[in-house]
Amino acid sequence: MKFTVCLRLLIASLMIVSCGKDNLPPGGSGFIEATEIVVSSEIAGQLRIMRFDEGDFITEGDTIGEIDTVTTVLRSHQAGAARQMAETKVKISSLNIEQASQNLSLAKKEYGRVASLIESGSINQQHFDQIETAYQRAILSKKQADATYQSALAELAKVESEIALLKKQLSDCFPRSPGSGVVTSKFVDAGELIGMGKPLVKIAKLDTVWVKVYLPPEDLTKISLGGHAQVDPQDGRTKPLDGVVSRIADEAEFTPKNVQTKEARADLVYAVKITIPNPEKILKIGMPVSVKIQ
Repeated sequence: MKFTVCLRLLIASLMIVSCGKDNLPPGGSGFIEATEIVVSSEIAGQLRIMRFDEGDFITEGDTIGEIDTVTTVLRSHQAGAARQMAETKVKISSLNIEQASQNLSLAKKEYGRVASLIESGSINQQHFDQIETAYQRAILSKKQADATYQSALAELAKVESEIALLKKQLSDCFPRSPGSGVVTSKFVDAGELIGMGKPLVKIAKLDTVWVKVYLPPEDLTKISLGGHAQVDPQDGRTKPLDGVVSRIADEAEFTPKNVQTKEARADLVYAVKITIPNPEKILKIGMPVSVKIQ
């Protein structure tokens, strides 16, 4: 009789524990991550000035540093002189077209006049041939003037393109931040020679961060995209922060290696991404947190 009572109490206790476990909100632990941007140089040269260091806050559009501009400025001066020469050629070619057009108009009139006279026998064939030759030369001169003008325009367009490229290169000497955030890594220092594509700094956008937790399949029915979550840094000072379920993996995977036990790593789980607004920059990259999804 006593054995039966004890057995019933044990079964009831196990059911209570099981129900309590089933009622627990899904969640887990992970490390804070953020969007990080690596800003690289778009031009080669010596880095003369570096304006930011690791840990500094940088705003979108801020100038990160200054790369030597002497060579680019000198080439810009050369291109400016070349543009003046090209513009002069265009003006001269335009005047030549005007002159050739006038000559062609006069030659055409004279040709028409002589052509009517030769039909009446008023002039000889030799004189007519001379006028016809002059008319054909006027036509050719006009075509040459047009071609020279088009060539001058093409040369001017080429110089304008070179100037635009040099302006771009001059702008590249002052690399700017594509977004706001914190400089988490600095890869170069003032005085170094850098090549095109050389990383300068890494910027982390800390105004919005995220954490990934891994849930077993049975917990997926308890969560949904856009669902609310609480993120706790567990530092004893910071209250849990509000987060949103922004992604639920479509496929299962083995639990990542940062889980402590081999047994847990052998389980199939689904990655769930929790996005957390972080305007006060309370959460830092790499900070361990625990998550409860409601």
